[in-house]
Amino acid sequence: MSRKDIKYRGEKCLNCNTSLDLSEKYCHHCGQLNSTKKLSVKDFIEEFFANFYAYDSRLRNSFVSIFTKPGVLAKEFNQGKRHTFANPFRLFLSVSIILFISFNLTKDDYDGENENLQKFDTEEQITAEDSIALTKIKMHLNISENQPSKTYSKDSIYTKKEIDSLFPANTDPLVFTALSFRNYHRKYPNQTETEALKSLGYEDTFLNRAAYKKSKLFQTNDIEKEVFDYYYAKLPFFIFLSLPIVTLIFWIVFYSGKINYTEHLVFCYTFFTFMFLCMILINVLDFINLSAGVIFGFFCFLILFPYYLYRSLRNFYQQNRWITIIKFLLLNPLFSLILGICIIFMFFLGIILY
Repeated sequence: MSRKDIKYRGEKCLNCNTSLDLSEKYCHHCGQLNSTKKLSVKDFIEEFFANFYAYDSRLRNSFVSIFTKPGVLAKEFNQGKRHTFANPFRLFLSVSIILFISFNLTKDDYDGENENLQKFDTEEQITAEDSIALTKIKMHLNISENQPSKTYSKDSIYTKKEIDSLFPANTDPLVFTALSFRNYHRKYPNQTETEALKSLGYEDTFLNRAAYKKSKLFQTNDIEKEVFDYYYAKLPFFIFLSLPIVTLIFWIVFYSGKINYTEHLVFCYTFFTFMFLCMILINVLDFINLSAGVIFGFFCFLILFPYYLYRSLRNFYQQNRWITIIKFLLLNPLFSLILGICIIFMFFLGIILY
């Protein structure tokens, strides 16, 4: 039997002692459920969810609206239907937590890989010369001994001079600098940052010491994948911090005296809640079948999310099709600008938090 049944209703609120009528399901003074039934495990769990994020019809209404009526939840919530839907900010946070947990389903197990790498490094150290030398990997047998190779070993150590002269001006210098720092530390773990930087030909500056310390934290030499996985796993947190800035785009493009900044922010919360729910599904599919997860991920980012954003703009801002299309296209360069600023900010924040 439900705790809401009339047979369990009392004549006094158990929370605030306000006198009640048996027809009152909730206390008119404090809002607590009028029930004298003792808590069961089921009741306790239901009450926990109800208190945590208003777990009743509002949560169900929110999910139905998000998936079937893009932008409508934000519009109706702003119009005053606060008890019809769950609070968009609270819902966004709850979905973000679930998304963060779902990343653990597809997180690579670095331990086994790192163990094999440690064995390889140890065997390499036994035969390696103490002097720091450049290891050249030959792609074909007909490459002469003096011809530099275009492929370099991630397990080797490179000096600053070698990196500056041999690597092209792209991300390779950064990658192999970090790799060299990591490999050098694994080979000479007792050396200080100052001694290591001097041996590798770097100046003993604050930034170089910080880079050396961070490079030691990589678990494998596949640092590009580690960095990608790290930022991808932190994506909900970074988007959460970026949302107030992203909202400025909608406030500028869809400026109206009838819609304030907070109402634009509610729209952003609902849109990114939909994105996060889809990303949770992507992670679950990745765990079940990697190919299915990849295919669905491409579909979401290339087709579903742009279309959903367009439909959300139409329903929320109530403008005609062509004006919405023009403003939708206008959002792209502004997104690129703001996104670039956010990426730079999040990149440095990620480095600090790594």
